Amino acid sequence: MEFEFPAGLPAFEQERRFRLVARPDFSPLVLLQSAASPALRFVCAPARLLDAGYRPEMSEDDEALLGCGAEDAAGEQLLCLAILTFPEAGPPTANLMAPVLLNPATGRGMQCIQSPAAYSHCHPLRGEAPCS
Repeated sequence: MEFEFPAGLPAFEQERRFRLVARPDFSPLVLLQSAASPALRFVCAPARLLDAGYRPEMSEDDEALLGCGAEDAAGEQLLCLAILTFPEAGPPTANLMAPVLLNPATGRGMQCIQSPAAYSHCHPLRGEAPCS
């Protein structure tokens, strides 16, 4: 499935269309791959898999961009993904501070920055201590 990102992604603002690539042997992880530059791709995991109580906060502008209401954001209508990072020196982490939100009903997506105190940009995937 392909999604339009009207604002692009931070640091990749020129990239406006991304495909969600899911493979059974890679599940529950998925790839968010640029339609224009296929070499640009991000490994993602469902945010609620990493934190069962995860609920992203969205502004009215965010809801308008995605074409949804507050009830959609709170429910299961949106896909909420955390971009994973695999540093050379350290364990893998997930960015829960800036989840990728996808609305399958409208085909729109965005990266939604959360308040700094709520979540970390380097949430540990395993039992390691959070990064600093």
